[in-house]
Amino acid sequence: MLQWTQGYFQQAHVDSPRLAAEMLLAHVLGVERIELYAHFDHEPTDRERNCYRELVRRAADHEPVAYLIGSKEFYSLRFRVTPAVLVPRCETELLVAQAIEHLMGLDRPGFMWDACTGSGCVAIATAVQLPDLTVLATDISEQAVAVAEENARAHGVSGRVRCRQADLLTRVPDCEDLPAFDVITANPPYVAEGDWVDPSVNHEPRSALLGGADGLEVIRPLVAAAPDELAEGGKLIMEFGWGQGDAVRELVVAGRRFAEPIIIRDHQGIERVAVASRVG
Repeated sequence: MLQWTQGYFQQAHVDSPRLAAEMLLAHVLGVERIELYAHFDHEPTDRERNCYRELVRRAADHEPVAYLIGSKEFYSLRFRVTPAVLVPRCETELLVAQAIEHLMGLDRPGFMWDACTGSGCVAIATAVQLPDLTVLATDISEQAVAVAEENARAHGVSGRVRCRQADLLTRVPDCEDLPAFDVITANPPYVAEGDWVDPSVNHEPRSALLGGADGLEVIRPLVAAAPDELAEGGKLIMEFGWGQGDAVRELVVAGRRFAEPIIIRDHQGIERVAVASRVG
């Protein structure tokens, strides 16, 4: 079954065909992927075969495997995902790593705001790594906030991660008690209208993807509002899209409240994350 599906997915141009086949079959059988090889002689029932066949059909139509099985691994943690949120990607783990690096340098408990939180993966992964961290996780989508709350409970950090519905960096009334933040992380919508995206991305929420004509429609107000919510020396850590590095640099320094940003490249060598320190 795995060998046939791998070949089928290769013809359909499904990303990581062998991994996708293993994840779907493990989900249907109710086991971890490694158990597929520990019990390689298991013969699936007719019900299991039918269920697997349907999932394979949908995956070949480029429906994300994470939506089909209802979860995705991120920063070595498993997160529930639904079509209401973006599928967490390895590139976004850079936000977590950079946030942890800064927050660990403080001599006190830290405060972080994760805007456009989606599944809550960045907020929750950071909170899991730093037991004294308080996080505000916001998203404009009510459905996304519900998914983030579920993930916070599942990872035992709901007491330190406040999930709220809000537009970008708009404070909600019951979070006015939080001080200026040491870190603001964000993975905002940054796909420009008309840009090519992988077919699987078309199944993800458009509001979390599209950033206007140039892809910067959400990034502009986010960068403008961030200094007012950051403590002096606090960092804005933001993901952006291919080819947007120069434009993001200009936006960050234009208001003269951030130092020149550090641009981090992802595992493919693409400029992906801006890290900017508030200076004024």
